[in-house]
Amino acid sequence: MRIAEIRATPGMLVFLVVQPAALLLIVLHSSADTSPPAVSRAVFGTLLTAFWAVTIRGTAAVLARDRAQGVLGRAVTGARDARLIVIGKGLGAGLTGIVAIAATTLVVLLLLGLPVQLSHPGWLAVGVAAVLVSGAAAGLLLACLFVLTRHAATLSTSVIYVVYLLGGMLVPDRMLPWAVRWLCYGISLRWLQEFLAGAATGTVDLRALVIALGLTVAYGVAGALLFERMVTRARAEATLDLF
Repeated sequence: MRIAEIRATPGMLVFLVVQPAALLLIVLHSSADTSPPAVSRAVFGTLLTAFWAVTIRGTAAVLARDRAQGVLGRAVTGARDARLIVIGKGLGAGLTGIVAIAATTLVVLLLLGLPVQLSHPGWLAVGVAAVLVSGAAAGLLLACLFVLTRHAATLSTSVIYVVYLLGGMLVPDRMLPWAVRWLCYGISLRWLQEFLAGAATGTVDLRALVIALGLTVAYGVAGALLFERMVTRARAEATLDLF
């Protein structure tokens, strides 16, 4: 259902096509290094950055729309666990996003005449699956905040651009100031970029994958616990559908 909703939303074209194409062109043209490792890092950094925007926008937009339509209370107090609904919608948004963004990225690379190297397709598939699960877990964690406020769209925009700058995907972590560099190590997509870029060029970095999966589990557990508490608080204050 979430996939159908995204396909019917014209505005998502910006996040699925325009943004990844623009980011990839900027990153590639700002670097003189066109070696396979450098291109792979740029490609997966762009893909994961655009994926992050789709995932967060998908989660925030769904909850904001439910609140505006007066059905958020029913959605989080029904017979089915609301956390499963949020995760399901997050997976739907993530799957749609990663397929569309990957297709856009491939078209840009072909138009530029840059080689596409996929040395370990099996490990790449594992990495993509980890990306989807990690995005859903992060969406559940951030949904805790979206339930409490009617400003979900504004909040999601802030979260998106903070990760753009400090996530280590578009801007390498070595270029970040020491005071904020440590923040990128707590972002699972940063480690997944390292794993995917390595797998594409022939190096399987299992350490990066394990760290990303560990962070994903932490997101999921924290999100599951906090989401229930936030919903309980919102119900007690009778604010779910009053904004």
